[in-house]
Amino acid sequence: MKRYANITLIVGIVLFLYSFVNFSLNQLWDWVSTISLVLGILITGVGIYYRARFRKKEISRKSLQYGANSLLTALIVSGIVILLAFITNRHHVRADLTEKGLYSLSEQTKSVLNGLDKEVTIYAFFKKSDEVAVKDKLEEYAYRSRYIKYEIIDPNQKPQMARRYGITQYGTTVVECGGKRETIDELTESNLTNAIIKVTRDLDKVIYFTTGHGEKDIESDDPQGFKQAAEGIRKENYVVKTLNLAQDKKIPDDCAVLVIAGPKSDFFPFELDTIKKYLENGGKLFVMIDPEWKPSLPEFLKKYKIKVGDNIVVDASGVGQLFGMGPEIPLVNKYAKHELFKDFNIMTFFPVACSVQATTEGESGYSALELFKTTASSWGETDYRNPKVKFDPDRDVKGPVPLAVVSTKTVNGNKKTRILVIGDSDFAGNAYIRNSGNYDLFLNIVNWLAEEEDMITIRPKEIDDRRVNLSMKDSKIILYTSVIALPLLIVIAGIVVYYRRR
Repeated sequence: MKRYANITLIVGIVLFLYSFVNFSLNQLWDWVSTISLVLGILITGVGIYYRARFRKKEISRKSLQYGANSLLTALIVSGIVILLAFITNRHHVRADLTEKGLYSLSEQTKSVLNGLDKEVTIYAFFKKSDEVAVKDKLEEYAYRSRYIKYEIIDPNQKPQMARRYGITQYGTTVVECGGKRETIDELTESNLTNAIIKVTRDLDKVIYFTTGHGEKDIESDDPQGFKQAAEGIRKENYVVKTLNLAQDKKIPDDCAVLVIAGPKSDFFPFELDTIKKYLENGGKLFVMIDPEWKPSLPEFLKKYKIKVGDNIVVDASGVGQLFGMGPEIPLVNKYAKHELFKDFNIMTFFPVACSVQATTEGESGYSALELFKTTASSWGETDYRNPKVKFDPDRDVKGPVPLAVVSTKTVNGNKKTRILVIGDSDFAGNAYIRNSGNYDLFLNIVNWLAEEEDMITIRPKEIDDRRVNLSMKDSKIILYTSVIALPLLIVIAGIVVYYRRR
């Protein structure tokens, strides 16, 4: 009978464990798991009852006392675990222990989520096998904002939902808010955050690029063209248009930012007067001016305490050679304390640039700030037509040379006029914009000028290569230690304890 009691006990434990294994594999508590759990508990109880009944050794008072203490301790520990589970289910904290916050949301995304005041619903159409990874990302968004609701849908299980949203492939995500809807094909942080911004924003702002003075073409695929820059602005949920001031003679009311990208000819006086009126009403101006400029625009910028130098910046530090660049392409890796450069620590470079300095001369009320400079080994060469350049302390601009200035003023009570000038336009051209931090810098500037600071470009996180290279001997040592030695020590310790207690 004692043998049958042991067999019954083993069968009951196996059934009990099988119910949870089945649930773990299928991620579903079905009738098989329920039946095996109930039978496992019943059969285990019967086995324990008959095993205790046929024990030859009589239970002493002391052993009964030890058993009661053990039972009480187990109940207390179980109560603590249940209480902790109850608390963490309602109040939980998520922590990312990776060095670069690889699995955390960027500060820009957190800012967007913290500013939400409308309910946003996210429908992610993925296979059941991909649900875990998708849920982890969406749960991070829901954790940051109570306005984020999400649902992961398998199109095969809910085909009516797939037809409702026109889903034709796995991996599609739909973001809804009110009557607006955005569909994204790849569930990345950048795409998802931009979709949330787009469905929650009331109006699309328009970025105008001036034409008619030889400016960079926003539709051109040439290396000097601005097509990639314009596409980047559109991805930030702006509308991009061109504007010929000589023909239109006014700046539209929906202009969020007016961009002048590398003009080669002079502006007419009435064009500059139009820009001036625009700025007096709180307009935003972004000027990218190259060396060998025509005088009308630099003279106009002097009114706003911005001085554009008639020079070419030469960087003799040799840092550019590490990136395959010459001395005429200065690099920048230090930036002023400004909200434009919050957490921005990426190197940028500016092919054939001129100096741009902040001055005290100009209209009152404007405050000018130099945003970034080149290295101390650089200078602004005024005799740049000479093939052999050399620093002349009497004529040249001593390094570090400032390359960008922003000038601001509050007008009409609460409107803010913002003027940002960079002594180079090629840094945002098709040939260079995707290198280093140029792309991020360009979009950061557009977003800041448009007063959309929470739409600063979200930069991808880099995964560090932390592989450990093991020799064949090292691999065998780890195998024998972890797979054989440690389990064997535990078994031996258990046997020793068992016989000592007997």
